[in-house]
Amino acid sequence: MAQSLDIYIDITNGVLVAAGSARAGTLPTLTRNDSYNLRVRLQERDRSGFLRDLDLTGSSIKLGIGSVDGDPTDGQFKLVLNSVTSTAISFNATTTQFYNAISGIAGAGVGVTTYGQELFAYLITSATANTAMSFGGSAFTLFPTSSVLISTRRFPAVSVAAQQVIRLVRNPAVYSDTFVASTTAGVISLTKIQDGSATQNETYNLAIGSDAEGGSIALNYGTNSTTAIAIGASAASFAEALASIPVIGDGNVSVDLGNNSGNYSISFVGGLGLTNITTALVLDASGAIFGKFLQTTCTLATAELDELFAESGLDTITPKIEIELTQSGTPKTVLQSDVTIRRDLISAGSAVPATQASYLTAADIAAGFVSSQNNVGFYGTTAISKPANTNVVSALVNLGLIANTVTVGSSGLGTAVTDWAGNVSATTRFLADSSAVTSVDWGNRVLKDSSGITAVNWDTRVFGSGSTVVTIASNNVAISGSYYIAMGTGNGAFRTLSTLASVTFGAVAANDQHYRDVVVTGVTTNDIVLIGLPSAVSAGAVIQGVAYKANTVCLSCSNSDNGTININTATYRITVLNYQ
Repeated sequence: MAQSLDIYIDITNGVLVAAGSARAGTLPTLTRNDSYNLRVRLQERDRSGFLRDLDLTGSSIKLGIGSVDGDPTDGQFKLVLNSVTSTAISFNATTTQFYNAISGIAGAGVGVTTYGQELFAYLITSATANTAMSFGGSAFTLFPTSSVLISTRRFPAVSVAAQQVIRLVRNPAVYSDTFVASTTAGVISLTKIQDGSATQNETYNLAIGSDAEGGSIALNYGTNSTTAIAIGASAASFAEALASIPVIGDGNVSVDLGNNSGNYSISFVGGLGLTNITTALVLDASGAIFGKFLQTTCTLATAELDELFAESGLDTITPKIEIELTQSGTPKTVLQSDVTIRRDLISAGSAVPATQASYLTAADIAAGFVSSQNNVGFYGTTAISKPANTNVVSALVNLGLIANTVTVGSSGLGTAVTDWAGNVSATTRFLADSSAVTSVDWGNRVLKDSSGITAVNWDTRVFGSGSTVVTIASNNVAISGSYYIAMGTGNGAFRTLSTLASVTFGAVAANDQHYRDVVVTGVTTNDIVLIGLPSAVSAGAVIQGVAYKANTVCLSCSNSDNGTININTATYRITVLNYQ
């Protein structure tokens, strides 16, 4: 619910009146993200110095909160002349850059200079005398949100070149120009709060709000009426006015001032007491005079206001509040005053944008690989291919999976290599430039070429190529076909097994299950099973998979619906994370 904020302005002097929400002559502290029902009352002093409500017929007002003549800090703007748009102009363009941007639409020789001492203000002078010039502006990408203000400094005439001033001004952090007249409905009300009976008196409550500042009201009783009763009159004055009605009479009505100023309790007593009175008491407020307020809803939840907090680095800021009155087409600032705004403790909403899509560079992806003495892990969905005609060892070195350590012997097959402990071994544990790994013996942890020769024995953890001896970064690295695969031996690394299977579950009764086994070579008990479903699955069907024995995945279809569903033949993608 919006808070109420009433501002009284003496437009004769352009100051706040000590009334409404500014009883001490200053505005109360506002809070970011709060919403305010803001009412403005414009008054001017008469010849005697008394404040009188301003006649607002045909008038309009605007409100802004922010920095006076603030400047943009980034971005570009554009100018338009005769429906042709200039190129983008930087917010802090030099006069030369400004000229280059507009000479194409305003003609060569147009003059551009800075204007006064104000930042980001330019004076444009027509290239020829007596030539009309009327620019339009587009804020384009100016930041924070700003306006391109254009005014004519000199009109064209014989021997006179037209001139226009271009100014870039930061928009208010909070702005409103949707003011409407505040309603007077309900400011004065008369309500029956108790019917008369044998045990209680008939009672009314008369409430007169603070917006009723003068004039009078009358109370009607059937065809009879009281005389005019002044707004603010005493309870005794109300009782006297009602008693003057002949059908009521003296001693038959009691009026008490309630707990709140402006609230009156009217009870029928004496000869009219303890009686259910059928004649209603009716209010006539046509003679009341109400204060003239213009109101708007003002919410302090804008990106521009957050920008002011960010720039200050403080929890409390003191921007200006400005009220502008326009009468007969002429604007006039009637108030410019400081207002304090503090940060909210509990934010009404997140000022942080929603998460956006992110894109990784090649370096980011490389940094995402995890390597340690016990594990080498690739995380992603795409295998890394061995480049054609490339030394496999060099490729591994480039990927950072292995490191060059020792150079021995001469180039060629059969070169001696050292094991992990530095011992020389004559065993053929190398992979030459022309060789290619074609198979993997997972059980013995070795790689084989096309002739079945063991190329690398993981236990010795050596990898030779030509005259260069390299060590494997981990005993969990394998090369399979033309792909490098990361797997492990009990440290959390895994290989991925996947297959497509055509499965028919048939008619599955309500709250029943059907099971189908699918062969997936390499699967072991307790592996993680992921199921890729076909494009359409019957409502109520829940498909799951479990690796319950070697080389086998069991698919189950559960029917959570109340009726039988028929699960026809469909193709399922079965993917298993197989831990070694």
